[in-house]
Amino acid sequence: MKRPKNESVSNQGCGIFFLMVLAMMILLSIPFIIFINAAFFEKQMLISSGSPDDTYHIEISIRGHSNEILIEEVTTSSELSSFIETELLVDVASENIVIEWLSDTAAQIVVTGRDGAKNYFYFNANAEKEKIEQIF
Repeated sequence: MKRPKNESVSNQGCGIFFLMVLAMMILLSIPFIIFINAAFFEKQMLISSGSPDDTYHIEISIRGHSNEILIEEVTTSSELSSFIETELLVDVASENIVIEWLSDTAAQIVVTGRDGAKNYFYFNANAEKEKIEQIF
């Protein structure tokens, strides 16, 4: 028996299988993308401290796994980022950072890096231009 020309066997099974495989790949890649974002791009808070009168608030954080810290003061919208040299393959940790408030408007930030070297940062709310600066 001959089949008429206008009737053809539809081959939709391969299309549905392709869409199912594509959907599974997308669903399985979501946790991987979330992990990569958290590991390399998400800001992680290390330490925060408020001034004695709670006028100013300093936050120190890092992005992902790096040795570059970000110092931010919320009230004055000041920020400074600095690279801290630590031991090989060791990230900057909150144990290495101390914020000492000298007054309500001034603070000294001490970060311990490689070989006990200390990197000093100074916050001065009354400064004209740079509110946060690195002292060498």
